[in-house]
Amino acid sequence: MLVNRSKTQRMHIVEQLGHALDFHIQPLQIRGIPLEMIALTSLVDVGATARRLSEAGREHASDWEELLGALGAEATQEDLVKGLLEGRTLILQPEGTGAAWVQSEVQQLNRPVGTTNNQNILVSSQTGFIEDLTTNIGLIRNELRSPDLKLANIDIGSREKRRILVLSLTNAADPAFVTDIEKALQEHANTPFASLQQVSRWLRSTPRWSPLPSFVKTESPHEVAFFLKKGRIVLLVEGYPEAIVIPVELPDLFIADTDRDYTPVTAFMIIAFRILGALIAIFAPATYVALISVNPDVMKIELIYSIAQSRVGVPYPSLTEALILLFIIEMLFEALVRLPKSIGPAMTMVGGIILGQAVVEANLVSSLLIIIIAASTIANFTVIGYHFTLVIRLWRYIMLLFASIFGPLGIVCGFYLMLSLVSSATLMRHPMIPFKPVTKKE
Repeated sequence: MLVNRSKTQRMHIVEQLGHALDFHIQPLQIRGIPLEMIALTSLVDVGATARRLSEAGREHASDWEELLGALGAEATQEDLVKGLLEGRTLILQPEGTGAAWVQSEVQQLNRPVGTTNNQNILVSSQTGFIEDLTTNIGLIRNELRSPDLKLANIDIGSREKRRILVLSLTNAADPAFVTDIEKALQEHANTPFASLQQVSRWLRSTPRWSPLPSFVKTESPHEVAFFLKKGRIVLLVEGYPEAIVIPVELPDLFIADTDRDYTPVTAFMIIAFRILGALIAIFAPATYVALISVNPDVMKIELIYSIAQSRVGVPYPSLTEALILLFIIEMLFEALVRLPKSIGPAMTMVGGIILGQAVVEANLVSSLLIIIIAASTIANFTVIGYHFTLVIRLWRYIMLLFASIFGPLGIVCGFYLMLSLVSSATLMRHPMIPFKPVTKKE
């Protein structure tokens, strides 16, 4: 197909991209017709593309239209600069009377498929997602060989587009829910993409101040296949080596897909330990503050005497004592996230052992509190998903506040508030706690 262009179109491309280091214009002569090939070398293998075009056009062509048919070129309907930024290759007649897109030899910019980086997988496939959407879809199809897998492509952004794929199983997912998700994303198609949390705000029905996450992130294709079979919706975002699973449900904190590979008794034991770990992480520091500061009379006299001995020389209340140690732990976490892996173990040694021993010897905190905070910190990471561990860390401070004011009654009030928040959390009318009504058979 012949596409008429003026010379100003070529000048427009040069003005927009000519200053870029990877901008490339190469003159070619294919089938006796001179032309120019324009591409970005950072996205297109220019040498391989030029060789393929030359090999495909050894015979002479009578006109431009015949050349386009021989090369399998496509008409240029959209903005040429936008197409070049998407990794396409443009051929132009030097006099500016024709322009078309040809198939590009893509520059390999993605890392090879490997294991997961931020997720430990004990049993099942060890492969992890990468930043390329096509590769990620292939990994999912390798785990889930089903013709019922449905994919919907939605572009987000005004000037620079970010592709989002919506995956679902037609025989497992609720069609109305899938439609609502696609409609909610399409309503923000012209909104600039900023983060995954932005996508979460487009979908969730709970208030913005709610700390509960509305999605589960996973790097494992095996886990994505497990969620799809359960009727969940999976989002793949271009450039992210993770899959977003929605909606999130409360059992996702404690039950993993790999638990099916254990015997029922062993799986029940592991799940029970995770639930117990979450409770210890939330309530252990608050219980210490409540019993020491507000209601020490509920403890046995021997325990009161042992705790009093451990707090000899500590000059401030138990709440301040707990907050000091918790703040040190939080700073240690943030430092470990950003430190190089070669320095991380040394930082853990300094912060966990040397600093802990020093604060006890300096009578800044009691030795009993060191044990409680250490147990609470370890238990914090028994739940599944880093997003949920952040919620537990936040709720630990809320429980401390209630316990310091009302004692054990404050812990009960904080627990009731937490249950109310979890039970009211919804995502597109789907509750976080999946209640199923019981119907009686007549």
